[in-house]
Amino acid sequence: MTNNNTHRQIAVIGGGLSGICTAYFLAAKGFEVAVLERRANVAEEATFGNSGLLAPGSAMPLTLPGRFATFRCRFQDEPRVLLRSGIDMARNRWMRGTRKAQQQEFAANKLRLTRLSAYGQMLTRHLQEHHALEHENSDGVIHLFRHAADAARIPQLLEAAQQSELKHKAVDAEAIRLLEPAFASGAALAGAIHYPQDQAGNCVLFAKQMRLAAQELGVVFHFGCTVKSLQPEFGGRVALEVEAPQFESSRLMVDGVVVAAGLQSANLLRPLGTVLPLHALESYSALVPIKNPDDAPNAALVDEAYKVAMTRIGNRIRISGLLGFVSPSKTPPPKALRNLLKIAGDYYPNAANYNQAHFWSNSMALTPSGMPLLGPTLQGNVYVNVGHGASGWAASVGSSALVAEMLAGEEPAFDPEGLLLQHMPVAK
Repeated sequence: MTNNNTHRQIAVIGGGLSGICTAYFLAAKGFEVAVLERRANVAEEATFGNSGLLAPGSAMPLTLPGRFATFRCRFQDEPRVLLRSGIDMARNRWMRGTRKAQQQEFAANKLRLTRLSAYGQMLTRHLQEHHALEHENSDGVIHLFRHAADAARIPQLLEAAQQSELKHKAVDAEAIRLLEPAFASGAALAGAIHYPQDQAGNCVLFAKQMRLAAQELGVVFHFGCTVKSLQPEFGGRVALEVEAPQFESSRLMVDGVVVAAGLQSANLLRPLGTVLPLHALESYSALVPIKNPDDAPNAALVDEAYKVAMTRIGNRIRISGLLGFVSPSKTPPPKALRNLLKIAGDYYPNAANYNQAHFWSNSMALTPSGMPLLGPTLQGNVYVNVGHGASGWAASVGSSALVAEMLAGEEPAFDPEGLLLQHMPVAK
């Protein structure tokens, strides 16, 4: 049943893609919405490091190498994950939760993520068409598996694609070269899947354009605004303690809150008795100019072993991925730089001036399963929308629409089982 009380005031905490799209969908339903963002603009944190994949077929729950393989990564020049030395009990507990999820819940989570991402991709296409948004979309994603252990999941991936009615086909290196003549695999492949309807594009551009679309619907963006705490009040309202020069008072009162602020979300909700099983991970990206267009990719590639995506954005190639259980740093570690360029060179060695790459690192908050986390908390008028990861463009848009539907009292577009906070196990 639709809630017609559409003058309710909602604060969205976080100006990344999830916060922007949540605000947009809420405003489209008639809510009065303000976005509170601590940075000076939208999409300056996790969204800035998004891979650019708009790809329900290749969207994956989080998988990690086995325990000993992960430990060996510390001593490898080209590790699959970056791991700092020393004992980190919180990290180890979180990683145990990851391995449990990939052993026991992978197939179910993959199907959920595919359906959510397909919904988000459909909405994104509609928004781009409806608002005549500029975009740099490319069609087709090839999902590559170097190792037999990763390729063993291919039947489950194909089943999820089949159930979600996505076009897909298992391919080998020869078939990939028919699709992508410039593909030159310098690495042995254990398997691959081609998703012709998956896409890639410029996620940051989309986020910034969606900010303008949201403002046209009346959404107000407050930058340089740090939310210090949330305090539910009698009468069903929520008080926000903020630090922001544009407000006369440090205390704001609203009817509801959506927390879409990455790892900061966990800090805000913990005093309210809601524990989010999030861990901060680093991800790394490189942007390189194309040297030989005929030798550059047309479709996007995803290397499952290294969690790296290669996407073509105009006359540039973006290489993004890797996971780092290391301290945040503006300068990526040398191992991350070598890995990104090695992987690009494995597949498209003559495509770009890799020695002219521009690198950056990015922090993101992930759940142990790598699945998004959305919906109401213990306080019925405080919601979350977090945990989409570096490849979560489509999932983020889909989650934002679901949250807006829930807040409006509408029936969600599809059953969000496995995505809601009460369905999310906490790593122990």
